[in-house]
Amino acid sequence: MTAVSHPASDDAERRIAPRTRILKRGKILFNNRYSTFDCTVRNISATGALLTIDPAVPLPKVFEIRIGEEEAVRPAKLVYRRDSFAGIHFMDTAEDATETGSAGAAPTPASELRIIQRPLPAGLVVQLPWTRG
Repeated sequence: MTAVSHPASDDAERRIAPRTRILKRGKILFNNRYSTFDCTVRNISATGALLTIDPAVPLPKVFEIRIGEEEAVRPAKLVYRRDSFAGIHFMDTAEDATETGSAGAAPTPASELRIIQRPLPAGLVVQLPWTRG
């Protein structure tokens, strides 16, 4: 007998990618990786995961996570927190690459940075020693 999940008739399912049940150890890293918390990853998809974490642990809104024994660390943001469960969204997915200006987002690559030249205010120009004549 195989269990098949059917979407709810009210379309309560809002996940973009299907999740896979796993039970792996995880480590939440933040504060430039000086602070860490242990967690358990209950299910995972290409875009996010469900974590079990001690309810007393204050979880930051943006952090990194290492899952299992992998060396890879993924940037993530907290989507919701209910008691000991936390839903997270991975910030290194393709859809997040198009978002700009969000808090905790990855820095803009140097190839995309531009310097825009603007004149200095007149009040500041008169105070500069090399502009006095």
